[in-house]
Amino acid sequence: MPIVELKTLDGHRLLINTRSQATSIMVNDDLVLNYDPEGRMTGAWVEGRNYRRSLDNHIMVKQEGPRRGLSYRVRRELEPEEARQFLARAYGRVAEYREEARRSCALTTGRASAAEWQAVYDALDRILECDLPQLEREAEAFHNIYKPINILPPDQYLALVLQATEGCSYNQCAFCGFYRDRAFRIKSLDEFKQHIRDVRAFFGQALRVRKAIFLADANALVIPQAQLLAILDVINAEFAIEPRGLDRTALRAWRAEHPNFFEGVYSFIDAFTSRRKTAQDFHEMAQRGLRRVYIGLESGDGELLKFMGKPNSPQDVAQLVGQVKAGGVAVGLVILAGAGGDTFAAQHVQRTTELVNTLPLDSGDLIYFSELVDYPGSQYSALAREADIQPLAIDEIEQQIKQLRAGFRFNDKEHTPKISYYDVREFIY
Repeated sequence: MPIVELKTLDGHRLLINTRSQATSIMVNDDLVLNYDPEGRMTGAWVEGRNYRRSLDNHIMVKQEGPRRGLSYRVRRELEPEEARQFLARAYGRVAEYREEARRSCALTTGRASAAEWQAVYDALDRILECDLPQLEREAEAFHNIYKPINILPPDQYLALVLQATEGCSYNQCAFCGFYRDRAFRIKSLDEFKQHIRDVRAFFGQALRVRKAIFLADANALVIPQAQLLAILDVINAEFAIEPRGLDRTALRAWRAEHPNFFEGVYSFIDAFTSRRKTAQDFHEMAQRGLRRVYIGLESGDGELLKFMGKPNSPQDVAQLVGQVKAGGVAVGLVILAGAGGDTFAAQHVQRTTELVNTLPLDSGDLIYFSELVDYPGSQYSALAREADIQPLAIDEIEQQIKQLRAGFRFNDKEHTPKISYYDVREFIY
C-alpha cells in the first residue's frame, strides 16, 4: 500500500504507511511510531531518541552520546512505570490520529482509494485493540512460552526464537550472567512441538516480520545428534526454510510459492561441549537449514580464557571452526574487547589475531567485537580485584579493537568476513 498523507487540524503533516510487515506513523520530522501486523508497538523515534519495545513491554531508549560511535551511545531501559506511561502516550496519539484519518483527505498526488483508506483504518484499529491491559496480558503469555531471552547476535535480533533447550549446559564462565537464573535442560520432542504451537499463536500475523529462526538457548547444538536432527526436521515441517543451491529462477519460483519463508536456522555453539560434533554432523544440520553458528571465541589467549572460566583452548575453537566450515555452515565469532583489562591487553590482541588468521573464514562469516560488560557481583569482578587488574577505559577498548582489526590477515582477501560491533546492553527481544 502507498503512504497516505494527511494534514492534522493543527497543521502537522501526518504520514501513515501500512505494509504487510509493519505500520508506520510519521508526524513531521519529529515522531515515528512503528507497529507489527498484530498492532503491537515495536519501536519509536521521538525527538532524537530511539525507543524499542520488547515483546514483554520492556522499553530500551538510545541516543547518540558526546562522541560518535557505539561505545559512547547513551542507553537505558525505562523503569516499569516509565514504560507504561510511554506506551499510554503512544496509544493516545494513535487514537487522535484515527480521528484525524476519519475527517481528513489525502494530500498525495494520486488521491488515496477507498481500499487504501480502509487499510489505514484497519491498521489503526488493530493498534487501538492493543491497549495497555492487552499488552500486559501478552507479556504474561510471553513469559509462559519463553524463558528470558537475554542475548542474540545483532544480525539475529529479528529472528524467531525457538527454545529447544533452556539455560546453558556449562554456565560457569566468570563474565557471563545470562543464564544464572535457570537450570539446563533439553526439551522433549513433544514439548518442543507444543512450544512451536504456542509461539505461532503468540506471534500471529507478526510471524511474517521474522526472517530467520534462532535455535536457543545458550548452546542448543549440544543436543545429541539424533535428537537434534529430529528437532530440525520438526522445524522444517512447521516452517518454510529457504533451500540452498537453487539458481535465480528456481529460487524466485520457490519464494513465490512460500511468501512467508525463513532464511535459515541459526544458533550458538561452544568449543567445549560440542567437541564430538563432526563435519558430517554439521553437513546433516546444513541440509536441514542450519546456516550459521555463533561461537564465543572471546580471546585467542589460552591464559586469558582460563582466567575467565572458559574450559576450552584456542585450538579447540580452531578445530570447531574447521568442522563447521567443512560441513557447509558459516560461523560468527565473538571477541571480547577489554577482556582481562590492562594485565592481559597485549597478549589478548596478539594471540587473538594470530588465531583468527589461521581460520578458514570467508564472506559468509562474521566477526563481532563485544565490549566486556561486567555484571554486579560477577566472579570475573572478584577475580580481577584479586589479581589487581584494571579495566580498560572506553578509549582504550576502542584502540584495542583497532589493533585487532589491523592485525587480521585473511586468507581469501577477495571474500573477507564482515566485521561489526556488538553491544549486549542494547539487546531486548
